Amino acid sequence: MNIIAEHLELISVLLFFALIALRLYIKRKELKIEKVIIFEYSKKYTDKINEVVSKYPKFFKVLGIISLVSAPIMMFVGIYYIINSLIFFKPSVALVLPSVSNFKYPGPIISVPFWIWIIAIFVIVFSHESMHALIAASEGIKTRRYGLLYLLAIPIGAFVDIDEKRIEKLESKKKIKIFAAGSLGNVLAFLLFLIILIVFSQLINQLLESKGVWFNKTAPDSPAEKVGLKGIIIKIDNTTINNIYDLHDFLSKIKPNTTVLIETTEGKYELTLAEKDNKSYIGIVGVKNYIVYKGTNKPVSENIITIINYSFAIIQWVAFLSLGVAIANMLPIIPLDGGLIIKEILKKKLGKKGEELSKLISSIFLILLLSSLFLSSLTLRVAS
Repeated sequence: MNIIAEHLELISVLLFFALIALRLYIKRKELKIEKVIIFEYSKKYTDKINEVVSKYPKFFKVLGIISLVSAPIMMFVGIYYIINSLIFFKPSVALVLPSVSNFKYPGPIISVPFWIWIIAIFVIVFSHESMHALIAASEGIKTRRYGLLYLLAIPIGAFVDIDEKRIEKLESKKKIKIFAAGSLGNVLAFLLFLIILIVFSQLINQLLESKGVWFNKTAPDSPAEKVGLKGIIIKIDNTTINNIYDLHDFLSKIKPNTTVLIETTEGKYELTLAEKDNKSYIGIVGVKNYIVYKGTNKPVSENIITIINYSFAIIQWVAFLSLGVAIANMLPIIPLDGGLIIKEILKKKLGKKGEELSKLISSIFLILLLSSLFLSSLTLRVAS
């Protein structure tokens, strides 16, 4: 089944790219192409951005102030994580890239299933760029163009075209609001998906519950195999086993070579626990929770469980990648927004020397960031 699922995923990804390529070919006269980057403009969303800000000007003024206040907080958090990782040799920085068919990247790269990555990156870039445009419009600079962005046939999010010459004429405080707005957009996306995650979790808890531990098979020459253990494990001695955590907790507290009575849906089995990795060992393989509809003993189908787990994964990745991008974007590295903010502040205070100092600070933190990535890679190699 896993092999079939992997092939279906690969086919779906190839079909997705083929459809995107076909769509771009049909609309080729409406696109702007710069090497491998493709811009698809949308007059509809450009007008919508400007219309929304005109309708709720006070609301976006408040958001602008929030972005101004949140910028230094996120910047210090990002700096703290990099410095902390280098001082205590704790990896805290990694690249996140899409993978297909359980492919794993080497080094400090987190492999994320392709479809989850596509959804996450679109939400991140959309919320980031849209907030730049909204706050800029609240400061009197309307978005000229808005649209979708592609790397060849890969959709990588949205983009906005804001008049940079007009931004340059603004006072520093307003510029910083606009620069910091993108990360605020990502933080708002994080909060939204965090709320969705909490609500979704509560809903699932109201509808479903775990009533035991299911296993695929017994390990050769194990205590479970010797007694022919079968069924769903629901109790060991006087301890009710509702889920994997209950099972792990029981085994962590009891000593190896102890004789226990395991009750399953097939009967009762007396066995003596073995020892493996300094822990008590039953000898069951492919363990997972036995999920039923709440208040019944009717099992939930594997397809429904797969959909629920995948939905959880999407929500979690979107939420926490949004927060990670928000913080990383506020690092004082040019051309990141945090770097542009530091440049603007130093330029106002020190003039030309301030610009040169901002470049020096940017170089220092870029080296620190790369060092943290190298540390992550080194730590992974040692661990493996």
